[in-house]
Amino acid sequence: MNHVFDVAILVGSLRKASITRKMAHALVERAPKSLRCKFVEIGDLPLYNEDLEAETPPAWQRFRDEMASVQAVIFLTPEYNRSIPGALKNAIDVGSRPMKSSVWPGKPAGILSVTPGKMGAFGANHALRQALVFLNVPAMQQPEAYIGGAAEMFDEAGKLTNDETSRHLTHYLLAFENWVFKLAGMTQDFESFLDLRKAAADAYSNGDGSPLDALVTTEGPATFFPPTGGMISGAQEVRDRYSRDASVFGSNSKNHLEILQSGASGGVGFWTGFQHFEGAIMGNEVKLKLRITELFRQINGEWKLVHRHADPAGDPK
Repeated sequence: MNHVFDVAILVGSLRKASITRKMAHALVERAPKSLRCKFVEIGDLPLYNEDLEAETPPAWQRFRDEMASVQAVIFLTPEYNRSIPGALKNAIDVGSRPMKSSVWPGKPAGILSVTPGKMGAFGANHALRQALVFLNVPAMQQPEAYIGGAAEMFDEAGKLTNDETSRHLTHYLLAFENWVFKLAGMTQDFESFLDLRKAAADAYSNGDGSPLDALVTTEGPATFFPPTGGMISGAQEVRDRYSRDASVFGSNSKNHLEILQSGASGGVGFWTGFQHFEGAIMGNEVKLKLRITELFRQINGEWKLVHRHADPAGDPK
């Protein structure tokens, strides 16, 4: 992929050792090459007061200039009293002024809420979405990211150690990459899309079918030949089967797509190769090697899975 988008990373927590900032660093480490992420700091911004516009504070101007130079933004926020921190709201207000000079309109946005609690900072996530609607900032709807229990996810060096969250961050960024390209009126190239497909396969084999569901066609013909035999046809029927099958997988499985051939032309793409799996299926430890062919079609500028054929490449162990 030749095009690179500059993405601002805004962290709502000011505390130096905050888990939200640790999560932000973990996110940036997993960013695809097309997303050039940079932290834009908000802790030095004076509270917004229109009287100060007569002689704009340097910190305001620095923030506005940095935000004007990026094409997208990702917010990471903790939850304070069922809403976002005052520092983050102040940054949003500073960037929205002077009138008719807002830095926000049209910038694709992602939102991740982070908390040591169990509710994933749901309130902060949606309070932020409410403000972005008014500012004409198109926030990605799926996948969502409510990260609870985050205090237990890092080692002493601040590195993320939770495999499930690591997978989710990777998939989130690949989906966000697709979101940015779509809003820019561009089509994500097929090879980059295959990274998104790999992440969805990894999540699926750990019991989470939602990333794959977002890639499966909702219209037109669709077929699935499962490794157990038979055939499922029809977009909804295939989606339902994928959803049911995801529930049989346990967590902490290992999955790898070995792509031997792939290509795309005229709005149709494919890959063929092997899928290697080692993990739990219906509570039983299984090791599989499947021979795979998948076909994709561009629908409304997005690649969608329309056919999957999976055959055992050897006796299961």
